[in-house]
Amino acid sequence: MSQTRHRIRNRLLIPLCVVFTPLLASAQLRETRTWTSNDGKTLEASLLHADAKTATLRLTNGREAEVTLERLSEADRQYLMEMRDTGRTLAVQPMPEETRIDTQIAVDGGPRVFNTPHFNFETDQAVSKSFISEAARVFEGTLHAVSELPLGIEPRPAEGAERFRTLFLDRAAFDREIADVMSPKPTLFGTPIGTPRTIVAGIYIPKRQEVLVPFSSLETGRSGSQITLRRTSDTSTLIHEITHQVMHDWLALTPVWFSEGLAEYMAAVPYQNGRFEFANIKRGLEETLEKEYRIGKGQTIPMIHPADFLEMRSSDWSGGGDDYRSAMMLMYYFMHLDQPDKPGAALAGYLYLLEKGKNDTETFIADHNQLVAEFEKKRVAYNESVKKFNEALTRYKAEVDAYNARIMTYNAQLKENTPPEKLIDLGDEPVAPEPPEKPEIPKQLLENQGGGVIDIGEKMHEAARPALVRGRDLDELGQTVAESLKQAGFPVSLKARGSTYRVEKPSGFAPKRVGPFGEDVKFE
Repeated sequence: MSQTRHRIRNRLLIPLCVVFTPLLASAQLRETRTWTSNDGKTLEASLLHADAKTATLRLTNGREAEVTLERLSEADRQYLMEMRDTGRTLAVQPMPEETRIDTQIAVDGGPRVFNTPHFNFETDQAVSKSFISEAARVFEGTLHAVSELPLGIEPRPAEGAERFRTLFLDRAAFDREIADVMSPKPTLFGTPIGTPRTIVAGIYIPKRQEVLVPFSSLETGRSGSQITLRRTSDTSTLIHEITHQVMHDWLALTPVWFSEGLAEYMAAVPYQNGRFEFANIKRGLEETLEKEYRIGKGQTIPMIHPADFLEMRSSDWSGGGDDYRSAMMLMYYFMHLDQPDKPGAALAGYLYLLEKGKNDTETFIADHNQLVAEFEKKRVAYNESVKKFNEALTRYKAEVDAYNARIMTYNAQLKENTPPEKLIDLGDEPVAPEPPEKPEIPKQLLENQGGGVIDIGEKMHEAARPALVRGRDLDELGQTVAESLKQAGFPVSLKARGSTYRVEKPSGFAPKRVGPFGEDVKFE
């Protein structure tokens, strides 16, 4: 995963269509500011995006202008650096009004194993050609829709796999599979608890890189001995799980509220025959709230405070209906209401900073481990030198004692007027051995030797959080989310901050200063 994914799209092997929503009135919605060149000239414009060398600005007359960073004032370059640190310099693609695929998808194989361009299906019962064709439209359509979201991502199978894998099973076989993977507690992405879908209707198992779906969760029928799937079937469960599956590369990076919120959001987008209608997401949300959460249009929607999601540990996720519903509404806010002129831009920035944090962390760990290895060699060599020095010091002490004894004899001989030719030979004065130079512990090892376990995931989430918050405190963010959702026709009642997920952080925490080898470094 690299920053180039924000520009390079996955080329599907089937005909596709994307209709983009025009940007909402833009210059007034963007933050217009005064830009100053290094020779003192100024212009009024808003930032569209920037990279390491240039910034693309939108002028007040609506035209775009590209400016090299070296032409900008120091204050403007500092501003761009701050914007980059919150993920706001990315070039984000438009929000699609709808996405669609060619409904005639090539399917190979049978009778129990089938391949589409990007998916592998296995069934434990005979299925009709129409079942596989309809499943192919749902899976391929979801993959295409997710890839066209303005998030800058490129969905692809897990490393080493040619296709995404899915197993369709009867209920008994599905329940056995679930029982096998439920102990010890695994990482699973499945159906919300506390909704009409409480009986598990599908699940994605990251470790196996598979979606498991029981036939009973689909509106299936029979044609002779074969199972059929109606085109009018409720595919929301499938779409939820497919979203997890095609986001496999990101599941280890994104917090649970993000991955589940995106999956619920995608399941709420009106879908029909390979087409996702993002322009009708409001209608889709209303139908989802009514059907899955029994909340009618205009009724108040209970919602977990956004701060609880942004500060929670993913391991604390309860998996209840409140969690899924709240994550879906928060995802809708960031996708459509947070920055109407740049839908999804905050989420794209968040993913970019998560990936950057991952790469920075991997680089830090590699550098740290290399420093540890190099320092360990120096430490071992130093301790060997100390051993030799101590041996030399012992010999030196014996030589000093012998030399002092000769001096005492020599002085006694002088008092006795011993002839010079019979005086004892003192020999050379012993020379003290040079102590070895103690190796200096690298600064990075000294600064990173706390006694506790570091939650790398939490560190990455914390580093990426500014892309979503953008200078607002979390209480202000919660208020903005509630007001924006209300204006969009979704009145919410935010739960008190900290009432759902509260992260306890020890006060005055001072990590024990220990060596990079797990204990205090001692030089012998």
